[in-house]
Amino acid sequence: MDPSMALRMDGEWHVGDGPDDLDAFLEEIGAEGYDVHEIRHSACGQCGAGVFGVSGDPVEGTMRRTCRQCEAEHFVAGSGEYWSEDDVQVMVCVCEEEGFDVAVGYSLYPNGKGIRSLATAERCVACGKIGSFTRWMVRGGEMELLDLA
Repeated sequence: MDPSMALRMDGEWHVGDGPDDLDAFLEEIGAEGYDVHEIRHSACGQCGAGVFGVSGDPVEGTMRRTCRQCEAEHFVAGSGEYWSEDDVQVMVCVCEEEGFDVAVGYSLYPNGKGIRSLATAERCVACGKIGSFTRWMVRGGEMELLDLA
């Protein structure tokens, strides 16, 4: 790991210097009680940018990321199938900014042939604070979700 990049604590918050710090955060928090084995960073499928607005229902395990450069929307890890406008929350950092680096940590079954659970991680690009908007069990093992961060 680059020594200039380091996950650290600032009071109750994890703080990172760049998107790569999301990896250490996901490895620390796990995915619904399981170790994280694969981590994928989000990039806009339209323009390739990496800063997003985040919204969804953290309780139900849905998340949509909206590119801050081109406004393209993407449902993370197939969660659009469960999307409902009823309980949508918009992620806002404690510094009141809404632009985030996003990564998804996946816990795989021991045989590596399926996804058991996942967790998201978001780093505010303004202040570096890191949090996890949502996590959910997959159980069905759908490996294609690895490509839907």
